[in-house]
Amino acid sequence: MPALEDELGDIISKARSGLGLSTRQLAAATGLSEHETNQIESYRLIPDRPVLTALANSLSLEPEKLIGIADGWAPAPLQFSSDRMTLNIVPVSYGGYGENCYIVASAQTRAAAVIDPGGAADKIIGQLDASGLRLELVLITHAHGDHVGALARLIASKPDARIVSHPLERGSFAPPARWEPAGDGAMMHLGELDVTALHTPGHTRGSTCYAVNGVCLVGDTLFAGSIGRPASPTAYRPMLSAIRSKLLSLPDSTILLPGHGPATTVGEENARNPFFRPGRPVPNP
Repeated sequence: MPALEDELGDIISKARSGLGLSTRQLAAATGLSEHETNQIESYRLIPDRPVLTALANSLSLEPEKLIGIADGWAPAPLQFSSDRMTLNIVPVSYGGYGENCYIVASAQTRAAAVIDPGGAADKIIGQLDASGLRLELVLITHAHGDHVGALARLIASKPDARIVSHPLERGSFAPPARWEPAGDGAMMHLGELDVTALHTPGHTRGSTCYAVNGVCLVGDTLFAGSIGRPASPTAYRPMLSAIRSKLLSLPDSTILLPGHGPATTVGEENARNPFFRPGRPVPNP
């Protein structure tokens, strides 16, 4: 199982920048020195429990969940099983950076969707062909290079596939001939499967997740125990709100498949993700 995408330092950094705080301001709020704060964010220092609690409270994080991350929590390994859908994870590389590309398909019709072809086009095409799958959809969660790097080559090989993204993402990659918009709540058919688009802006303005058959492909909106980096402080609060309302409201058994790091579930994230405090509103930036 891959390691968590975010370490303690990443979580502190994302929450601090999301709230628009400098390292000096965070240090002053917690009694740390600015040097110690920088050491934590750069993975050189794991503070003790009282300091972790002070950091969490200053950043509107859940203290016990943040302590759990510092203590090495990771989601339990998951096994996906369904009579209706097949699921393959295709780890790919873009500029030396790893990304999770996914292939989901109707078990009955063999109609397939590729989600976020970030690199290694030949590997993705080979997996489709070896499995006897017919590519119908390419679902883009967001158009950063490590999620669309193999798109052009994939479409050149599979020209009948339709590319789907939120309209706000379309200008960030070469517009294909067969593109379809996916606004919030849009539904697409993949054989007998229904795929629902969930607009979760924050990492990018058009970031979109795709829910299908008890699985949700979340791109860089959510990681196990963390979130993707918000595009700006003004994007932070809406991003947390969208995750809470669109993703963490799904059934606890829903498998969440991020663009980086291990799979997790809605139940695990509600119980373990420090960005979400039970009964507490989303923090003001």
